[in-house]
Formats: sequence, structure tokens, C-alpha cells
Amino acid sequence: MQVIGSSVRYRKASQPIERSYRFIDGSCEPHCQLDGQYNSVDDAIADAIAWIGDHSEPDHPACLIGVEVSSSNGEWRTYRVPAPLLCPLSS
Repeated sequence: MQVIGSSVRYRKASQPIERSYRFIDGSCEPHCQLDGQYNSVDDAIADAIAWIGDHSEPDHPACLIGVEVSSSNGEWRTYRVPAPLLCPLSS
């Protein structure tokens, strides 16, 4: 609601925005191997966990993975800064 002088104007309720999520690497660039777009953060993280599980070797360096979310103007914004997602467990 916006009040102008003695009149009141109501803004139309905007439609819900469909959000997409994607991964970024340690340099905040789109991740070259996890390059899909996801409908939820949970779906994205599940995919990343599976990918890291397939690539977790004792000498494999920690992967920095962040998440971006699409904005209403079509740009991407940081949702989760790049950080290690999982640490391989030692045997």
C-alpha cells in the first residue's frame, strides 16, 4: 500500500517468482562439472553430495562449492558462498 496525499493506492500482488539454483566454484564462477540448474537448494545439494561422494579420494583436495539463486531481473546472486561442502572421512 502506498499513501499519496489523501489518496491510497494499492499495488497488485506480484506473481511468485520461480527461482533456479546453480553451483559456483571457489572463484565464484559457474561450476564446470556441476553445471545444472535446480528447482530447490535441497535438490542441488543432494546432487553435489553424490558428485563429491564419487570423487572423494584421500588425495583429492577439498572442493569449494557455492550456490547462486536466480533473481527476478534474470541475474544470479550468491546464495551460499563457496566453501567445502563435505570433507572425506578418513578410513
